[in-house]
Amino acid sequence: MRTSGAAVLTVLPLAIALSACDTPNSSVTSTEVLSGTVSPGAPTIIAKAIEFHGGAAYHNSKITMTITSLSGSFRIEATRDGGRFEQVVVGTVGPRQTERRVRLTNDTVQEWQDGSSLELDEEGERLARAHVNARVFFPLLPYSLSGGDIRFEDLGLDTWHGRDLHKVKVTFNPGTSNDADDSYMFWFDPNSGRVEQFGYDFDTGLRYRKAVEFDRVGGILFSTQENYAIDGIHLSVDILSPEYVTGNMELLSTVVLSNISVDSL
Repeated sequence: MRTSGAAVLTVLPLAIALSACDTPNSSVTSTEVLSGTVSPGAPTIIAKAIEFHGGAAYHNSKITMTITSLSGSFRIEATRDGGRFEQVVVGTVGPRQTERRVRLTNDTVQEWQDGSSLELDEEGERLARAHVNARVFFPLLPYSLSGGDIRFEDLGLDTWHGRDLHKVKVTFNPGTSNDADDSYMFWFDPNSGRVEQFGYDFDTGLRYRKAVEFDRVGGILFSTQENYAIDGIHLSVDILSPEYVTGNMELLSTVVLSNISVDSL
């Protein structure tokens, strides 16, 4: 569930993303996370954030966008109609710039390369799901933080550059996916609930994302983010602080959302 960054409606890819890119290489969560409900154990700031960013506008809608970062440019279509969802991610991969189209629904996962349908075995389906989930998760934060297999730790106010932000750590129940051991940290505006920044750790790196530009489309708030990185070593997301980011992390990329549309169903 990581990306250039990618509810079930969001940016981590398949094995094409290496440490030099701005996304690790598989999704941390299953599509069940994006059920549209907030866990009973979630801090109140999570519900406030989801409401501020779009609330009911996430439901019964089709969201389309282009997400561009160091790992490439992908077109996303994310549709939610009650309990049903459909996600389609289209982009080019590999040295030959093969067009890859992956479609994920409640029941199926399908993949096409240069227009030809692929027969997916169990591993192929896993990678295809990871490819989609990775690119859908981040653009639709904080709605992506709904669901029952997410664990929250409310850490109260944390000061960044003279501003108090509400800090919440997010982890996932064991067995959610092969990346369920990764941890995330979110910082919200304590009054509005707006997601100001977040970070996450994984086996070989640490990321810190800062929202630098906001755009509300069809009632939903989206953001462009600066993506700071350390690669080649596992570091806990708990280490993130203003001083640490300034002194140790480099700007890897800017994650840009464009051509956004939100249509009610």
